Amino acid sequence: MKKILIIEDDQALALAYEKKFSQAAFAVERAEDGHAGLSKATQFEPDIIILDIMLPGGMNGFDILRQLKLSNTTKNIPVIVMTNLAEQGQSALELGAEEYLLKVNISLKDLVKKVKKIVKNKNH
Repeated sequence: MKKILIIEDDQALALAYEKKFSQAAFAVERAEDGHAGLSKATQFEPDIIILDIMLPGGMNGFDILRQLKLSNTTKNIPVIVMTNLAEQGQSALELGAEEYLLKVNISLKDLVKKVKKIVKNKNH
């Protein structure tokens, strides 16, 4: 079973992601802030991470992405950055995100398809 870590502080959205990915046969872990997200990324060893940019707790998504890419344990985990601001996308890509998606422009169904494709390509 493929594993996904969702780092998102919006509870309703995080629950929607969790439900959709569980239905798609993923093992799902969630974190509401950056510190919990980094900790779970190391312990849970997900196949992919969905990362929000705007997070509480003093670490934003860019900080987390930097930390993930600096660590030998997590540097090869693909990260999809989810944001509401298009201008943040280029920065996310420069920091090593697999890609960035605007929350308002992607359905849960399409997000699951995209995640499956990235995870499948990662394993080939």
